[in-house]
Amino acid sequence: MSIARRASLLARIAALWAGLGVAALCIALAGIGFLAVAFFIWLLRHFPADEAAAISGGALLLVAVLTVLVGNAIIRRIKANQPSMLAEFGGTLGLAARIVGMLVRKDPRKAIILSMIAGALAEYVTSDRKK
Repeated sequence: MSIARRASLLARIAALWAGLGVAALCIALAGIGFLAVAFFIWLLRHFPADEAAAISGGALLLVAVLTVLVGNAIIRRIKANQPSMLAEFGGTLGLAARIVGMLVRKDPRKAIILSMIAGALAEYVTSDRKK
């Protein structure tokens, strides 16, 4: 299978998963809405309408606040586990050095040609003349 065909297949699969996720999210939100309405109807049996509405609203606000707090804690934990940019740059630089070392050991002529091309490209990018 060619690379373009494989990429197209992966894009279609990703689009299908995204659509499935959106559909599942809509169904879940509808279910939560029905649960909220059922809670309100249940409260109507025990309280007057205005008190049932106030209790339902307060419960939904409490759920919203708890969602924000839990989400914030999860995001902080994810951010704490990520390495710093300097560590990532060092890792990338080390990987590049190992790849270059393997290339030089395998075929020194290709390494010299690639270094000449990289030098010419660096000169072109960093030159001060106007285009």
